[in-house]
Amino acid sequence: MIVDNTKWEEVYKVHSFLTDRYCRLSVPAVSQLFQETAEAHTNAYDMGYHSMIKSNKAWVLLRVYYEVIEYPTIYQTISMRTWSRGVKGVTALRDFEIIDCDGKLLVRGTSTWCVIDMESRYPQRCDKIMENFPTNADTATDKVLGKLFPADGYQTMHSFSVPFMAIDKAQHVNNAMYMRWIMNSLNESDAKRNIKCVDISYIHETKMSDTIDIQHIQADDNTHCFRLNNSDGTAMLCNIVLE
Repeated sequence: MIVDNTKWEEVYKVHSFLTDRYCRLSVPAVSQLFQETAEAHTNAYDMGYHSMIKSNKAWVLLRVYYEVIEYPTIYQTISMRTWSRGVKGVTALRDFEIIDCDGKLLVRGTSTWCVIDMESRYPQRCDKIMENFPTNADTATDKVLGKLFPADGYQTMHSFSVPFMAIDKAQHVNNAMYMRWIMNSLNESDAKRNIKCVDISYIHETKMSDTIDIQHIQADDNTHCFRLNNSDGTAMLCNIVLE
């Protein structure tokens, strides 16, 4: 639903299938709910998947950063709120927040998206597409999304072929699936710790025929740096900071 004419809000229940073994809203689920809410917002303005695909275009996520202030937990009712902050170059800026029933802020983040041509897979300018889309200058976080640089000294943890169910309607690996692979790569003691923030850069698309190499380096006691490679090079960089 529309909030303040510029923001969009969806209400969700934290069902068990959205949680990890510790009854917290899982990291992949945060990505899924953010994607779902952003798509509902664009659908309301005839800019969602079904409208865009008519001109052979689609939205793809490039960068996302979010901070966990307090974990949503199993069976809790939460609201995901998102809004466009306008266009910068070929990218569209979008922020989001998760709040509880009392309005308490639980998660906050920011992201950049672009439009791609589904045939060439090249980015397209989105300023004309976005010219009638409502914007709001509010910032959910102070984080400015620049380039995310790789760490030094990555070591390969494991490799595997991309499974069929990892591919989404844009015909590439869904952003939330990368996060599932990363969380499965953390050791058990770190996986049970609360996450403070996540910083992600999606660089190259990954498709059905690809092999994924997951590489990792622990920068310090609280920071894990991941690089996921495919046949085109680096598919994704992700830094996770634990509490």
